[in-house]
Amino acid sequence: MRKDGFTLLEIMVSSVILALLAAGMFSVIISSRYLVARSKTRVMAVEIAKAEIERMKSLVDANTFYNSGFFNATGVWRAWDSTTYSPYSVRYRVDNGTGTATYRKVTVQVAWNDTTI
Repeated sequence: MRKDGFTLLEIMVSSVILALLAAGMFSVIISSRYLVARSKTRVMAVEIAKAEIERMKSLVDANTFYNSGFFNATGVWRAWDSTTYSPYSVRYRVDNGTGTATYRKVTVQVAWNDTTI
């Protein structure tokens, strides 16, 4: 007797294999979308930090670094205007240089709530 076509068992096994492959591809697509969104958020935070560093440089260039009210105390974390970069919050800190150095170390920190996790 000659056998044509596939048996029901073969069709069911191939359907299960295809479903597993489709589920794997779906999870890869979802993960990549999450990583792209997270990368965009981080790139924006880096750009905000760069903008704040440039703003501080302009205060130094205009010789208003210590008269601006932001840099009088050293070694203290201070918050920048958080409404400017909603939902990001920007903090900075000014530290004295090491030893007898006359420079200041300025640290800018950008934080945000990652709602995609």
